[in-house]
Amino acid sequence: MRLTKWVGLMLRWKLSLLLVVCYWLLVVGCWLLVIGYWLLVVGCWLLVIGYALILIYRL
Repeated sequence: MRLTKWVGLMLRWKLSLLLVVCYWLLVVGCWLLVIGYWLLVVGCWLLVIGYALILIYRL
């Protein structure tokens, strides 16, 4: 009886650890998505500004 209780406790602990790891991966993934989105927006703006500057200098 004691052994099965210990095994159940270990399984529950591993399951909770897995849930915590999945949660943190989700949080980190969301932050990476947000950062990636902002880098994309900033990159597009820099491209537009650079292209406009090239056009202005050609005139």
